[in-house]
Amino acid sequence: MTQEFRVVYKDSDKSIVSLLDSDLDYEDHESRCADGVKVASQILTWDDDNYLVMPTDVQVSPEGLASKK
Repeated sequence: MTQEFRVVYKDSDKSIVSLLDSDLDYEDHESRCADGVKVASQILTWDDDNYLVMPTDVQVSPEGLASKK
């Protein structure tokens, strides 16, 4: 089984706030976040469901694109 997440980040400095399960409505989640907090539209996938995915495992580019480190 795979794990799929979107990245929640601060738009000002692209620092990671949290990970959001890809099953959740990311646009609704973003609308409820504090000003300046965004949710990347990219879904990042990990094939190992025994691995605990952490915010330190991802990054956001200056353009707001999320990727694995």
